[in-house]
Amino acid sequence: MRAGSDTAGSASLHGLRAGLAHLLGRPLPADRRLLRRSAPPREAVLATLGPVELRSTRAGFVASTVVKRGPDAALQTALRRLADYTGGQHHTGVSMQTAKPVVQLPGALGTWLVRIGQPGVHAASATPMPCSGKVRIMAQPSEILAIIRLSGHPWPHGLTGGEAAIRATIAGSGWIACGPAMLRLNAPPGLLPWAGGFEVAIPVAEA
Repeated sequence: MRAGSDTAGSASLHGLRAGLAHLLGRPLPADRRLLRRSAPPREAVLATLGPVELRSTRAGFVASTVVKRGPDAALQTALRRLADYTGGQHHTGVSMQTAKPVVQLPGALGTWLVRIGQPGVHAASATPMPCSGKVRIMAQPSEILAIIRLSGHPWPHGLTGGEAAIRATIAGSGWIACGPAMLRLNAPPGLLPWAGGFEVAIPVAEA
């Protein structure tokens, strides 16, 4: 009995070690690969209206991709493309610095555009050419955004709920919406409904 117990315990320990080795050896998910190496956003807070902050963003360049799928699936596909590009899938093969947040907003004909900033880039020609034609480099102008932070997972109701809260808050404040609502991720979405967090933003202008 003793020998049998020792053998079973050894097999269990070996299985546990093998499982841990497998998990540790797996590549990080795309959202964690991309956001882990991204610098914090450089934004100025202009005002606070209840739960909503008005922030000014800086002009610059972004790596972007367009995906025609449902919003959650589109985000995951886009994150993989952007993580591959910034991780070295371009003509120099060197990992690139990026700047949070990852931004997702609706595009034309049922598509979603997802982008991430490229700090220190002052011309499109100064950034490596993507190997994939599905990733593009775009100029991004400065904006004033009305931003609300929410908890949980952004889909399926996070974007619409955040947009409604922002519009209700800025009504009569002297600021008006001047663009579509967008999702902003500074960290990977939580796996559980009550975990994690995200931001919803709307471009605004003075009325």
